[in-house]
Amino acid sequence: MDFLRTVESAPIGTAPTSALPKSRSNSSLSSSTSTENSPTLCEQARDNLGVADNDATVLSHSRELCFLDLTTSDLNISEALGGRSTATIECLRVNRCRMDSRAFARLVDDLCSDDLACLHTVDVSQNQLSGVEAGVALARLLSHAKAVRFLSLGWNKLSLADLRPIAETTAVSWSCNVACLDLRANPLTAPYKRPSKKSSKHYPVHEINDNEWIGSLIARMPELTHVQLAQATIGDKPLISLLYALTRSGSNVEYIGLEWLGLDNRLSALRTIMSNLAAPSRALHLNLSSNYLGDNGVEVVATSGAVLSSLTLACNFITERGTGILAKWLPLSGLGSLDLSDNYFGDQGVISLLATHTSDANPGVPVKSSDNYYTQLTVLGLTSCCLSDTSLRLIADALACKWAPLESLRILRNSRMSPGSKLLL
Repeated sequence: MDFLRTVESAPIGTAPTSALPKSRSNSSLSSSTSTENSPTLCEQARDNLGVADNDATVLSHSRELCFLDLTTSDLNISEALGGRSTATIECLRVNRCRMDSRAFARLVDDLCSDDLACLHTVDVSQNQLSGVEAGVALARLLSHAKAVRFLSLGWNKLSLADLRPIAETTAVSWSCNVACLDLRANPLTAPYKRPSKKSSKHYPVHEINDNEWIGSLIARMPELTHVQLAQATIGDKPLISLLYALTRSGSNVEYIGLEWLGLDNRLSALRTIMSNLAAPSRALHLNLSSNYLGDNGVEVVATSGAVLSSLTLACNFITERGTGILAKWLPLSGLGSLDLSDNYFGDQGVISLLATHTSDANPGVPVKSSDNYYTQLTVLGLTSCCLSDTSLRLIADALACKWAPLESLRILRNSRMSPGSKLLL
């Protein structure tokens, strides 16, 4: 059959490497990120120039400032520039330098003393940034370097409230151009502490009501399209408020990563989040991988009325009961892409997924459909689901009967499949 363009490829949701360190970038931004604007250009430049990852000295014709595995006393901007103008710098990376907020504020002061017209990537992940002083420094940097598109703050000690100075800047009409925001593995629930006069001397703020500031923070980033929250510690209320702000009417957000948030014990919060997605402003990819949702969590997702373009449910202990629930929801969901990888439901799970497209008298045998497709799935991920040749035969028959206009089927690492079984498709 020729209706599948690809049968085997990378898992759904695999994204281009961001400006994060290579060891942390596997679950980064969605694949819709433009290659031309991707921060991987900085890393490619380093590779081409032969600069080692642990080398703090950047060649004079490089457009990247990179500090890796250094002490804060070694963070010398003038020395790293080596005579270059800051106006030529496109990427700033400070990783694993144990940099605290005071050191970061000093770094920002040095950077903002000159033009940063070309700076599009700021990666300060894997440090010790915390407190409102870090937020004040970020607000100053973003207001000065208006071309910044990729902001990576993962694996620090930042709370969501620490970013409040960005929302409370006195320049009411000011907004930044950040498109990709990475807050992974941060303790986002920590309480808010007002900035001291000393920390806010460079960028005065006006206070916003507690019920409004999260929305104001996101409103300062009108170009935001990708948000990473995986492994963050965040309570139900701020999570719901943040997701509501990210998906409000007029939002441009296309991808939200909520992996490893322990949502299996927070199903009421998940229900609220999903119900707020009943009428998203644009196509949205939601990644709920590794939340151990189980079939009960799948039921919450399927009965919420959410309308999504892409959903990742990998590694969630979903059984054939869960795939049966999804089968009934698919025609109403608007989903074009569904990833069920690393859920070991086996052939029975596939039978349940196709159940509403088969006859009661002959379970697993597809019923001839009308001219309309039953679902709108174009991408289906079934990697590592303990499937055998039986599942492939069922899927091939279902596709022939217009179960979905499938273009890509990911079926890697299913050891029960015989060699050459993919020829069935």
